[in-house]
Amino acid sequence: MTPIFLPHTTLDAVGVLEDALPTVVMGRDRLRALRDKAIAEGAHVLLLAWPTLEWVLLAVEVPPGVVIEDAQQLIPNLLANPDALEHMRSESRKGQHLTWLSLIRPSATRH
Repeated sequence: MTPIFLPHTTLDAVGVLEDALPTVVMGRDRLRALRDKAIAEGAHVLLLAWPTLEWVLLAVEVPPGVVIEDAQQLIPNLLANPDALEHMRSESRKGQHLTWLSLIRPSATRH
């Protein structure tokens, strides 16, 4: 099952129009802090949500020399690895909602 890819700024809009309970506010603030830390460490962050309500805050580290202007550019790479997406979904069912992923370039083959 393919997730919906949302920008990390979605966390800033969640709960704006509701009277959130203190625990909801604390959870949202914790997620924002994790997101901000990942960005400060150079990762690109996306929020992945499946129709079954599983979700993951995904921090992606790209290889040195790779320039990414927007985390949305990483979506084709993520879709090309359904096993990784399924693993993230499985982990989210266990309460693991933050995933770090390091993209690497394949090593050059010498003949």
